[in-house]
Amino acid sequence: MSDFYKQDIFFVLASVLVVSVTLLALIVGYYIVRIVKAINYISQKAKAESDLLAEDLSDLRENVKGQSFKFKHFASFFNSVYKRHKK
Repeated sequence: MSDFYKQDIFFVLASVLVVSVTLLALIVGYYIVRIVKAINYISQKAKAESDLLAEDLSDLRENVKGQSFKFKHFASFFNSVYKRHKK
């Protein structure tokens, strides 16, 4: 087998390997982007819910400070949280 044929086989195999590795890297990159987007969505959702919870607790605190603690304020707080959670 001449050196020319050896070089030809090497370059064909190297080209196939480079194309295969590139395709594999693109597929892995696509799934990484999808995972990062999902994590971003979850973190935004958690931030929005925690902001709502902080607002509800602030409202409850104002009701307790402004008026004597009445059971109806406590019940209305949990009722509002339950209604927001059902949405």
